[in-house]
Amino acid sequence: MKKFDINRFSKVMSRLILVRRRSIIKLFAGFLIGFFVIAIMFLPFFHWSAMSDDDIRIRLWGISPFINVVFAMSFFIIATFIISDLGKRQQRINEMMLPATNLEKFLARVILVSVVYPLLIAIAFIAADGLQQLTTMLIFHGGRASLVATWYENCQSSSTGSPLWVRAGIVLLTNSFALLGGMFFRKAAWLKTLISLFVIITGIAISLTTFAYLLYEHTDYELVLTDDTLSSIIGNLICLGLIVLMYWSSYKIYTRLQVINNRWRNF
Repeated sequence: MKKFDINRFSKVMSRLILVRRRSIIKLFAGFLIGFFVIAIMFLPFFHWSAMSDDDIRIRLWGISPFINVVFAMSFFIIATFIISDLGKRQQRINEMMLPATNLEKFLARVILVSVVYPLLIAIAFIAADGLQQLTTMLIFHGGRASLVATWYENCQSSSTGSPLWVRAGIVLLTNSFALLGGMFFRKAAWLKTLISLFVIITGIAISLTTFAYLLYEHTDYELVLTDDTLSSIIGNLICLGLIVLMYWSSYKIYTRLQVINNRWRNF
């Protein structure tokens, strides 16, 4: 059982969804309620007076940046839950005894937290928008506006025009880092991964600033930031290398899961 089998993989994926059905339901319900509360908290529901569609839309427009933050944080954090259901000894035994390859089991978990969960959040966002429109129509005498449409228009207007491959690279880079943090840390993986990300970004910023300062104060060199093709290619290759390295490291950690955790790794 060394080769990847699509039929066996589909069964592994179905089993994983069944095992996590409670967390899936809680995730959907939590985001549904959360998005609905966010949508209505900026509307004057206690006035019970008529509002035009444009007035509601203007209020929803101001929520859009906050929605972006919620999406970004949610997609990062849920990726750290890749092995959140393997905290107990019996759960790890069941995972190891599963008749499938490590790649099939690992890939099923990656797809669950990187594709299935984000899709559930998107569906919850759309469903919450429907509830929001129904509620505003009843309270504001027929006035309504779509939060989904307003959020999409806001994203289009504030788009930086970055190429699709650049945005895809950023998504993959953050996803691979979150998966690695979820595999490495055992307890409160999402919090420790966020702290690690903050420390790394801060360390890089301080190092670059110190290097530029020393270069400026103690040498005759001038630091010039260019946007040429070579620099872009090198940066893309470094980014691609980091993505592959972190995905590969996550998989290697998964293949070395133990029934009883070593004390130094149990954190």
